[in-house]
Amino acid sequence: MRSTRTAAPVDPVVDGAAESRPRNRPGASRLGTASWIAVGLIGLAVVVRLALIALGWPATNSDEGVIGLMARHIAYRGERPTFFYGQNYMGPHQAYLGAALFKVFGSSLFVLRFGLVLLFVCFLASMYLLTRAVYGVRWALVCLVILGFGSSYIIARELAAIGGYGEMLAFGSLLFLLAAWLVLTNRPYRVLRECRWRLAVWAAWGVIAGTSLWSNLLIAPYVLTSGVVLVAFCWREVLRLAAPLAGLIGLVVGMLPLIYYNLHAKPGEDSLSTLQWVRGTPPSTLDAQARAVWRSVTISVPMMTGEPVCQANELEILGPRTSWSTTCSTIRETWGIGYMLLVTAAILLAVWGLWRAWRRVANRGRTTATDGDAAALDPTRQFRRQGIQVALLVGAALNFWLYALSNAPVDWPGIHGRYLIGFLIATPAILWPLWQGVEGLRRKTGRLRRGVGVASATVLAAYVLVLAVGTVATFRDVPAVKAENRRNAALVDAVAGAGAHSLYSDYWTCAKITFLSNERVVCGAVAPDLGEAMNRYRPYWDEVRADSRAAYAFTIGSDYVTRQGDRYVIPALEERSRQTGITYRTVVAGGYLVYLAD
Repeated sequence: MRSTRTAAPVDPVVDGAAESRPRNRPGASRLGTASWIAVGLIGLAVVVRLALIALGWPATNSDEGVIGLMARHIAYRGERPTFFYGQNYMGPHQAYLGAALFKVFGSSLFVLRFGLVLLFVCFLASMYLLTRAVYGVRWALVCLVILGFGSSYIIARELAAIGGYGEMLAFGSLLFLLAAWLVLTNRPYRVLRECRWRLAVWAAWGVIAGTSLWSNLLIAPYVLTSGVVLVAFCWREVLRLAAPLAGLIGLVVGMLPLIYYNLHAKPGEDSLSTLQWVRGTPPSTLDAQARAVWRSVTISVPMMTGEPVCQANELEILGPRTSWSTTCSTIRETWGIGYMLLVTAAILLAVWGLWRAWRRVANRGRTTATDGDAAALDPTRQFRRQGIQVALLVGAALNFWLYALSNAPVDWPGIHGRYLIGFLIATPAILWPLWQGVEGLRRKTGRLRRGVGVASATVLAAYVLVLAVGTVATFRDVPAVKAENRRNAALVDAVAGAGAHSLYSDYWTCAKITFLSNERVVCGAVAPDLGEAMNRYRPYWDEVRADSRAAYAFTIGSDYVTRQGDRYVIPALEERSRQTGITYRTVVAGGYLVYLAD
């Protein structure tokens, strides 16, 4: 006789453990296989990036040079900077990581970038565990493939030590992973040992949230949304105060250097004032705001989501300029609009799914799962997963909203597209509707659903293929970057080989050359009129100014150099030479016109 006793609610902790625990040998084999596949995919992505930095890609610049110099000063001079040199925001995390590696392997561009590869490994591992917990193993593996590939623009943001972006990926994914673990394993009644572990995870979430805000305030939307999902689904713990207190203490500890600086900062030099200055004046009219949003959608979004054909760049010093051909404009516009439509659809479907899951929780015991999805067997767990998905998508939406309504996309939407790097954290949630369509093909569905499934599979496969092509195409840039690296080396050899230690040049050359020369050459940045430009590390400027026989070097074809007859000259320096009586001999090295004092 069948029992009429009502089944006890499935406990999320026990159910989650049972879902991952091998019940039999075949299940254990599948779990083991998935884990090894994940390790292999992460390893392949890492090998690609190690190969690129070993080949000297991407081209370095003075922003990266500043991080390298900070790492050298931390490692060899005992300096302890709170921020990126020359500004009152953006933490020095990459420099400290580089300093630790310099202590072991020595100072070099490769070693500096190796720290970024370690952050990337943390990002991929966290994203795999997060996606597996929220969506399942198959989608987690597919997302590893997607995130392991990328256009040259994306991969350059992951490998160039320009501050904040590698940490944003690693910390943002860790924040959501810890929040997901706390939410999915939450239950009203726990033994004391479980409470202690959970308090430790709350504190860890707080520390990561705090240090990530110190590193780069662009992560604020993801800190906010991961925190909201914690409060919403772990509210009983919040009411008991111990958990939020642990999180708050961790947050303060993580932000301590930032808090300390701002408590002692002069008026107008605090981090918020500096950020407001950097953000600029947002578009004030409705028409200007609409143009900023349009440029964000049609230029910034394609760049940060993997469009590999028509890369956007507004500064020639940072690579090929943006192509404004009709073909490229059409490609970028189609890509950006299509991607944002997908984001919108993902948000709407996620909110609808959250509402449906809430209804199932409210009607627990009166409904039965019929679609065969393991997650649907527990309405509470599915409700929590939907909440995490909504939080990921809202974080991405806030990221886009704050960017699109700032001054960033007005003039440099290509270069500033990196501010949308948080979209990579939300990738599993953004593309989840496509995977749902693919999964639907395995079920017996109607013609309409099969059509949606085929379309979803086509779009998803095409996206993966384009990202793979973008990754392969990145290696085609290596010869040009190697040539640029040789030009940098030629300039260092020309100046240091002539016995000069001090050098004047432009901003984009100075810190780069100082770092690449291991400070054998110290550079001060000047404008075309030879007046002081941006010098992030003031002692270098003071040292160069004190040297009356400092060399000068500027790229041929720049605003600093003109052609007179059959030779190139620096007009401002020629005039200064007549006034001071200091004579110079000129050499051309690596595309630079170099003036060396006689």
